[in-house]
Amino acid sequence: MLDPRRLQCLHAVHVHGTVLDAAIELGLTSSAVSQQIGKLEREVGATLLERAGRGVVLTDAALVLVEAAEEISAVTERATARLEDLRGDLRGTLRIASFPSAVGPVVVPVITRLLRQAPDLHVQLHEMFPDRAHDAVVGGHVDVAVVHLWGDALPPSGHGLRSIVIGDDVVDVLVPAGHPLAWVEEVTLDQLVDDIWVLDDLEGFYRNWMIRRMATLGTRPKIDYRVDEIAAQLALVGAGLCNTVMPRLAFGSLPPTISNLPLAGVAPFRRLHALYRESSGKRPVVRRFLDEIESRLPGAHMVD
Repeated sequence: MLDPRRLQCLHAVHVHGTVLDAAIELGLTSSAVSQQIGKLEREVGATLLERAGRGVVLTDAALVLVEAAEEISAVTERATARLEDLRGDLRGTLRIASFPSAVGPVVVPVITRLLRQAPDLHVQLHEMFPDRAHDAVVGGHVDVAVVHLWGDALPPSGHGLRSIVIGDDVVDVLVPAGHPLAWVEEVTLDQLVDDIWVLDDLEGFYRNWMIRRMATLGTRPKIDYRVDEIAAQLALVGAGLCNTVMPRLAFGSLPPTISNLPLAGVAPFRRLHALYRESSGKRPVVRRFLDEIESRLPGAHMVD
């Protein structure tokens, strides 16, 4: 009989692409994951992994086992959901992943409400950026993940994934409180062409968006500061050194040294999604979490 733990290790490698990343997700060492897959290879009498640069490629035999692992996981989750339905209450463990700036304003209030309603429920929360959170749902390491995508982009499909839209997080301009436009109701970028900015460095979304928008005005933004950490960006703006653009969830409640200005016209936004597996979505606790989180931001709706 195939060992489910070894199948889980192989499936994690399939999802994450490397033994190291699979080990991190499973909370194991790389050598432990390699040993489990080695034992599985001896058990089935076939090579399962082949080296490909810094990563690995799964063989045809491995893909057969990955499919089996997914079927076993789905059957187990369906059985768990039926048992929880029979009990008619919210018990067991709910594993949640969320990107950082959604934890406080979106996820924590839902967890708090659930635990008040169901004190026997065990909730685990793991902060993850969207790509990793998606893989964690696919791999069965979390039950539901709160992720964001820019604009109308849809989450990847396949692997039995489902999603709901939680709502949209609009991007505002943040300026020092002493800025001449600090108290206007909304602002356009052509009013700010001579200003200095702090924008992201690694992801580059805001920087690239700003460069494109300023190009339509025949100029380039003066980006003197490239900083990714939100607290550092706010410190620079609060000190009166520059402006920035940032989603409302990310900056939350601002100090009196900073003013947020809505952008006139079409502003960039990120859409928040809750991802879950179809099989785990039948669990009462997952359904309750999805119902609760849909009310956290305006404009929530189901995605087919």
